[in-house]
Amino acid sequence: MFEPQQGYIVSRHSSDVNGRLDIHYYVKTDVATVKVSIAQAETLFFTNAPLEALATDVQGVQCEESQLKSFSHDTVSVVRCQSLLLQQQMVAMVKKLGYAVYEEDIKPEDRYLMERHIRGQVTFVGVPDAAGLSFTQAKLKAGEYQPHWQVWSLDIETSVSRNELLSIGITSGERKVVLVVSPEPTQLENVYTFADERKLLMAFIKFVRKHSPDIIIGWNVIGFDLMFLDQRFRQLGIKPALGVQGENWRVREAKESGKVFASIAGRVVLDGITMLKVGGYHFISYSLNNVSSELLDESKLLTGGDRWQEIERMHREELDNFVAYNLQDCVLVERIFEKLQLIELQQTRVDLTGIPLSQTGGSVASFENLYLPRLHRKGWVAPAWSDDKFVPSPGGFVMNSLPGLYKNVLVFDFKSLYPSIIRTFYVDPLARVVAQALAQDEGLVPGYRGASFQRQFAILPELVAELAQSRESAKRDGNAILSYAIKIIMNSFYGVLGSQVCRFYHAELASSITMRGHELLGRSKQWMEERGAKVIYGDTDSLFITLSDSLSEDEAWQAGKELCEVVNQCLSEWCGDYADIDSHLELEFETLYTRFYMPTIRGQEEGSKKRYAGLSNGAIIFKGLEAARSDWTPLAKRFQVELFEHLFFDLDLESYVSEFVSDLRLGKFDQELIYSKQLTRPLAKYTKTQPPHVRAAKMADEWRQQQGLPPEYDRGRKRVQYVYTLSGVVPYLTDSDLEHLDYQHYIDKQVLPIAEGVFQMLHLNVVDILTPQFNLL
Repeated sequence: MFEPQQGYIVSRHSSDVNGRLDIHYYVKTDVATVKVSIAQAETLFFTNAPLEALATDVQGVQCEESQLKSFSHDTVSVVRCQSLLLQQQMVAMVKKLGYAVYEEDIKPEDRYLMERHIRGQVTFVGVPDAAGLSFTQAKLKAGEYQPHWQVWSLDIETSVSRNELLSIGITSGERKVVLVVSPEPTQLENVYTFADERKLLMAFIKFVRKHSPDIIIGWNVIGFDLMFLDQRFRQLGIKPALGVQGENWRVREAKESGKVFASIAGRVVLDGITMLKVGGYHFISYSLNNVSSELLDESKLLTGGDRWQEIERMHREELDNFVAYNLQDCVLVERIFEKLQLIELQQTRVDLTGIPLSQTGGSVASFENLYLPRLHRKGWVAPAWSDDKFVPSPGGFVMNSLPGLYKNVLVFDFKSLYPSIIRTFYVDPLARVVAQALAQDEGLVPGYRGASFQRQFAILPELVAELAQSRESAKRDGNAILSYAIKIIMNSFYGVLGSQVCRFYHAELASSITMRGHELLGRSKQWMEERGAKVIYGDTDSLFITLSDSLSEDEAWQAGKELCEVVNQCLSEWCGDYADIDSHLELEFETLYTRFYMPTIRGQEEGSKKRYAGLSNGAIIFKGLEAARSDWTPLAKRFQVELFEHLFFDLDLESYVSEFVSDLRLGKFDQELIYSKQLTRPLAKYTKTQPPHVRAAKMADEWRQQQGLPPEYDRGRKRVQYVYTLSGVVPYLTDSDLEHLDYQHYIDKQVLPIAEGVFQMLHLNVVDILTPQFNLL
C-alpha cells in the first residue's frame, strides 16, 4: 500500500493515448511538482434516449439507466466512454437519432474533480515511478495542503527594428537573472550572454527546467512576451519544451476575440493587467509605468513613445543600463503582485470554486462547479444547450436624478442586493422548472415574466447563504482577500443566469432578479418619502436622499441611521405579507456627503445618471465625471478636481477659472494635454468612422513604415496617445509633438464643458468670465 501524498493542483489535462482516455494532473508537493494519472479514467454524458436506442455493444462504451432527471422531466441514461473519441462518436449518434444530450461538453478532468468536491488542495495515492515524479493508477480526494509557490516575474526586451529577441529578464525574490544576446561576454553579475537568439532560447528552456517555477507573472506577459517567444521558437525550429516533464507549451490566439492563451504543463502564467481587473482595481491607464507610479511611487527606467530606439542603443552600447531596464520591469510587476496579494486572490478563487489555477475569468465555470454537484445530489442533470432567442433582462434600477447643488446627501445601499434577492425570493434554475411542472400553489414564490419558484427545490439560496456566512466570518477575521473573492462569486450569479454562455440561462431567472430589484428600490423610495426624505437619485442598489440643510453633520448621521432601521423593518414585514418568506435584504447607511453636485445632461435641463461629485469625510469623490474617466486628458482631470475644491470649500471660482485658462495658454500644462485612448479592434476594422485616436494610430504606423519599422497599431488592442495641434490631430511620439498645440481646442473641449454645468447652477456665466481670454464664437 502506497502512502497518501498531499499537494495542490497546478494544471489539469486530458487526451486520448493509444485509444484510451488519459486524465492527469500536475500537483505541487513539498518535494516537487509531480504528474498524477487517474486510474480507470472515463468520460461521460447523459441522454434522454432509451437504453434500447443506444449502441450498448460497442467496446469501451457502457450505457446504463440513472436515477437522474432532465429539466424536461425525462429520466436520463448515462453513457460512459473510455476515450474522448468514443464519446464524440456516441454524442453524434444520439443527436442523429433525435435525442437530447446533457453535460457532454464538461471536460473529464474537470468533472473528476467537481464530483469529488476537489478544488485546489488534494490528497492522492498512486503507483510512483522510480524517481517519484509520476504516479499512475491514482485516486484523488480533497486535501488540506497549503503550497509555497515559486513565482517568477518575466519580461523580455526585443528589437523593434529587426523583430528579434534581445533578452529575457527573470526575478524571483532575491534572484535576478538576465539572459541576453551579446557578442561579448560580460562581468555583470547574473547576466548570461549568448551569441544569438537560438542559443539564448535553448538556455532559457534549460533554465526553466532546472529551476522549475510554479507561477510566471508579467505585464501583458501572455499577449506579448509569451506570444513573441513562441513566434521565435517556431521561426527558429525550436520545440518550446517548457513543461515540468519537458512537454511543449501551447500559446494560441483566439481568432474572434484576439485573446491569447498559454498552457504549460505543471506551470501557471498570470498576467498583471488581467489580475488587476479580477481584483476590482481600476486605473486610468493600465500601462506598467502608470500602475507602478500610482501604487508604488516607482516607474520604469525609460518612458515615452521613442523608448524602443533608446533600448536598442543601450543594448549595443550600455549593456549595464539595458540589463537594469529589463530587470526593473520584472521588479515592478513582482512588487505590484506582492502589494495587492494577487496570487493569494487567485488561489482563494480556486479554493472557493474549483476553477483551474490558470483561469482568471470563469464566472460560468465557477457557477457550474458549485451548482452541478448539488443539482446531481437532488436527482437532476443540467439542461441541454438551448437555441432559444436571447431575451435580455431589464438592467438595474436607475431613476432620473434631480440636478442641483446640495448639502447633507445621505446614500443608502442594499448589501449584496442581487444575491440577497436570490436568497430571499428563491430564484433558482431548478426551482423554476419544478414550479412549472407541479400544479400546486403551496411553496411557490412569485417571480417575474411568468416565473415562480418552488422553494423546497431551490439550490442557489442555500449556496448564497453558505457564501454569505463565510464572508461574514472572513470579515470578522480580517481576511480581506477571502471576503472580496466571495463577494465577486456571489455577485456573478446574476450575470451568469442572464448570459447565453451559461447552460442555465433563462430570461425569467435574470428578470426575476433585476425586476425585483426595481420593485424593492421603488418601495424603499416610497417608505423614505413617507417619512419626509427627498429622494434625488437611485441607481441599481442605492438611493440618494436629502434631509434638511439645517441639520448638523452629527444630526444627519443619526437621522440616516434611524431611517435605515425603519426601512429594513418595512422590508421584513412586506416579505412576510407578500409570500410568507424571511427577508435577507439589508439596507445600509454608510455615506454622508456634506456637499454634493448632481449635474444635468450636458446641454439639457434633465438630470444626469451615474454622474456626480460629493464631499465626504474631507475627500472629494467623483462618479462618472471627467476626473474618473480614461478618455479625458490629465488637464481635464486636474481642472475638475481643483474646480470642485473651490466649489465645495467656498473659494473664489471665477478667479480660479480665469487664471487656469491663462496658465493653459502660457504652456504651463502642455504635458497634461495628451489624450490616451484604447483601440478596441484592428485598424482595418475602422471603416465607417475614423475617430481621432484611430487617425493618430494610422499616422504613427505610416511614420514607422517610412522608418522601415513594423506597424505597432495594425492589430488593435493598444492604447494610442495623441494631441491636438493647430494642424489637427497628431500622434504623441516624442515631446517635439507638443509644439504648436491648439490651446483653443482644449479650452473649448476640455475646460468649458466641465465649468459650464457648475457655473450654471450658481447662476454665473462662464463665457463672460473667459471672454477676455478666448473667443467662443
